[in-house]
Amino acid sequence: MPFSKDALTTVHLIAKSGSFAVAAERLNRVPSAVSYTVKKLEEELGFPLFDRSGR
Repeated sequence: MPFSKDALTTVHLIAKSGSFAVAAERLNRVPSAVSYTVKKLEEELGFPLFDRSGR
């Protein structure tokens, strides 16, 4: 099950910055697009990648 470079880059930037919004800004995307990418990857893997505790 290969993962796209885009999805892996997105996850890396979220982990590095600690923020979906910061990752979205660095990727020149809206935060909802970043969330969608992570959601699809999590569905494929079958487990959550991040603890979404909110602000």
